[in-house]
Amino acid sequence: MPAAPIPRVLVVDDVPQVRQAFGRFLATAGMEPSFAADGVEGLMAARASRPDLVLCDIEMPRMDGIALCAALRADAETRRLPIVAVTGSGEEAARAAMAAGCDAVLPKPCSPALLLATIRDLLGSVEKERAARASTTPPPQPGSPR
Repeated sequence: MPAAPIPRVLVVDDVPQVRQAFGRFLATAGMEPSFAADGVEGLMAARASRPDLVLCDIEMPRMDGIALCAALRADAETRRLPIVAVTGSGEEAARAAMAAGCDAVLPKPCSPALLLATIRDLLGSVEKERAARASTTPPPQPGSPR
């Protein structure tokens, strides 16, 4: 049985120390982190590298996490990408992030156990959806383009 691919998580946060902390945490949890310093960089990185999940701050310069989430949801290539937002900005920001399409919003600082459980839950849901789509997709017909 082939080994499961290592989940790739794009961390989008304007504070370098926060990016580093999340990166160390994700790597320790068996994931491959990549990084962007704001929503503009995050959007470009998500489109270019196709991560398995985006973990983003809400309060950022140039493009905040709410606008990033809305942009990812508006793009056919990234529409189904799971997005976890983290914020220290309170309930109003959390509601706005959910309305923009975030799959989960966690408080910042957040419990490592809660963060890991949320990420694993969302990645598991994506895998189940892919498996369901694969099982309902008919195999290619002989002589047809693949």
